[in-house]
Amino acid sequence: MSILRTGCGLLLWVCLVVCMAGSARAQAIAESELEELGGVTASATTNDSGPAGIIPSVRGFDASLATSSQHDSSSGWSSVLTPNAAYRLNKYLSADASVPLYVYINIDANVGTKAKPVYAYEARNGVFGDTSLAAHFDATALTIDYNATVSMGLPTGNTAFGLGAGQVTFDINNHFERDFDIFTPNIEIGYGDTSALVDQRVLKSYIAVGPQAHFQAGLSVDLPHQMNFEADAYEELPLTKDLVYSTTGKGKKKVTTSTNEGPAEDNGFTATLDIPLTSHVTMSGFYNHSLIDHDDTAGFSFTFMLKPQPEAPAAAK
Repeated sequence: MSILRTGCGLLLWVCLVVCMAGSARAQAIAESELEELGGVTASATTNDSGPAGIIPSVRGFDASLATSSQHDSSSGWSSVLTPNAAYRLNKYLSADASVPLYVYINIDANVGTKAKPVYAYEARNGVFGDTSLAAHFDATALTIDYNATVSMGLPTGNTAFGLGAGQVTFDINNHFERDFDIFTPNIEIGYGDTSALVDQRVLKSYIAVGPQAHFQAGLSVDLPHQMNFEADAYEELPLTKDLVYSTTGKGKKKVTTSTNEGPAEDNGFTATLDIPLTSHVTMSGFYNHSLIDHDDTAGFSFTFMLKPQPEAPAAAK
């Protein structure tokens, strides 16, 4: 009995030590993750490239695949697959890359001859868009979260179908936001030479190439069950002559304008709703209304993430 009691006491002592070590390790991991947390909302939603989680909030690599379907009031339905690879170096710096594959899209094509062109919509399958590379810098000062994003577009898209800029492009965006409990107002100010790197969730019927500024102001709301709703007003303003590669521009594949009010200018409203179905899958709905083009675009998407998105502790906000 003495040996049995001694053995049981030793076993209990070992269990206690293991539990204490496990608790200390879990606390150290939590503190480490808290220390590594960057701009959880800022880097994920800047230029509206997708739901939170496609860019990791803690140091390391992550990958995601988004499948999106949308309806444009001018060109009809389209379907896009967008793989994304992202890496966070520390709480300040991260980077990601993505390339859209248009599984299905309606193209304004010439179904007649060169001498007598007749333009009508035709379906195309398996067409690539321009590749996007982006670097992000996150910081917080005086309770304001700041994110700077420098993006570069590589000409992998089909310009004849209006899905590519036909040249290397860039965009620099500044995103400011502040949390007020469940409400987070935001402002964005950016400059670049293409519309394709702005508001990447919505497929527009044109790609503008040329110097342009873009602005955004809006509000996001944290909803129950980690859902998030955001509504924004935006303006895209060309600063000089611009080229527009369009699938809907009066049957032309390229439109040139010499004024600041042309096919490249756009303003309107966007709204998105992100609903996490699991820690790896997010369902999203989005809507865009263009005041200038009198065009409405609505769609939904599913984003599948390789790694689960850790929840940010309340102290991190």
